[in-house]
Amino acid sequence: MESLAAIFATSFVVALSGALAPGPMFTLTFAEGVRGGWLAGPAVVFGHGVLELLLLALLVSGLGGVLASPVAVKVVGLAGGATLMVMGALMLARPSAPSAGTAAGRGPGFFRLAASGALTSISNPYWTLWWATVGMGYLALSGRLGMAGVGSFFGGHILADLAWFTLVSALAASGRRFAGGRLYAYVTCLCGAFLVFFGGWFIYASLSRAA
Repeated sequence: MESLAAIFATSFVVALSGALAPGPMFTLTFAEGVRGGWLAGPAVVFGHGVLELLLLALLVSGLGGVLASPVAVKVVGLAGGATLMVMGALMLARPSAPSAGTAAGRGPGFFRLAASGALTSISNPYWTLWWATVGMGYLALSGRLGMAGVGSFFGGHILADLAWFTLVSALAASGRRFAGGRLYAYVTCLCGAFLVFFGGWFIYASLSRAA
């Protein structure tokens, strides 16, 4: 990767391949897309991106080894798993459709979704591990071209997330228009169950490492 364009393009493809895999962020974006429309995707990615920018700063400062340590991964897995299970349980407890006029991207709704995106990201131990390993390697390569290289790497990465999750929320919103308001309750319950599953899996994986 000897040019900014190459860094941007490869970062975009690598990030897109990761985003395409179903996970907690996909689940959250789909559920909120059904509830509030296509702007749910950009809102969730905004919170996710702010958190990634902060993590990138930590990696640049030399904390990559700490984030990749078994203790850090275990702590994030246990705490994050519990957080996802609570988020999923809240979805299951409140599956009814929102009141008319509720929309993502207006007023406090945008920031609520952004906070949910950040919380879902930091609750995923594999997200932290990816950045401390693959992300750190990419950072070292792109850093050869200075801050412009790091910027190209991060730009390609976050734009891949934005493109995919905006598409996810748009498709979810379209499905609600065609299927009616009842779709929200069904999707909320299903997504809540998936978040509980992901949370339980993260806790199980963390405890298995401790054995």
